[in-house]
Amino acid sequence: MSVFVFGHRNPDTDAICSAIAYADLLQKTTRPDAVAACCGPPNKRTEYVLERTGLAAPRIIMDVRPAAEDLCRQAVVTASFGESFHEVYRRMQAHDLRAIPVVDADRRVEGVLSVLDVMGLFFQNDNDPVKSRTVATCLEKINDSLGGGFQHVVDPLRRDELMVMVGAMSAEGFTERMKRLPAERLLVVCGDRPTIHLPAIEHGVRVLVITGGFTLSSGLVELAKLRGVSVVTSPFDTLNTVLRIRSAQFIDPVVDRDVRIARSTALLQRTRG
Repeated sequence: MSVFVFGHRNPDTDAICSAIAYADLLQKTTRPDAVAACCGPPNKRTEYVLERTGLAAPRIIMDVRPAAEDLCRQAVVTASFGESFHEVYRRMQAHDLRAIPVVDADRRVEGVLSVLDVMGLFFQNDNDPVKSRTVATCLEKINDSLGGGFQHVVDPLRRDELMVMVGAMSAEGFTERMKRLPAERLLVVCGDRPTIHLPAIEHGVRVLVITGGFTLSSGLVELAKLRGVSVVTSPFDTLNTVLRIRSAQFIDPVVDRDVRIARSTALLQRTRG
């Protein structure tokens, strides 16, 4: 933000000359962003002095009350609908932001997302055992949040509402529970457990996530291709894999769309009111 240097309120010769001189001193010492300013156009006598000395007239500023543009960042960091919590939160961390504007394809502000709003993705519907493990995302976002890879993928950009199921029980118990749920919505997470991999693939789940840096055997990969099952590998253990899958959710449901838009010239006092 620039520092504006004024002489006094009346834009006469001594006010304008002192503003120019002191702004020049600041520019050469501690404040290179100093700008000479005045509260009105110079009179004829002052114009003559400026012309004889070859100096430019100071910037005319009639109102020094702070406006929105004085507070706002010029290089705006934004988020977009369709981005994941993982993407947006990393961006907010990188720029030390507690909130971020959400814009449409034409860069128009459509809402605001705060850190608290983002955390709502993790705890929404936490009293419902089914909805609490449902994630609205796509396979591409899941793979990005895991930093893993696809052994096989079907329609990675398709938006899905996936139900996360962890293969952390006996194969018999897992298979029994899995068959009660719609295969096209199931996201199965497990480590190096072929006794879980096989029934999940045979059931035709949407995606199988293999944790711990393990991979699916070549035979099971071929079966997954036949059954249309996507396979993602994760370098993390099962717990951290599930957390990162939850972070792959789209931000759309928690964006605060009830926002007031102010012009850059709007006075802060009125904007806050």
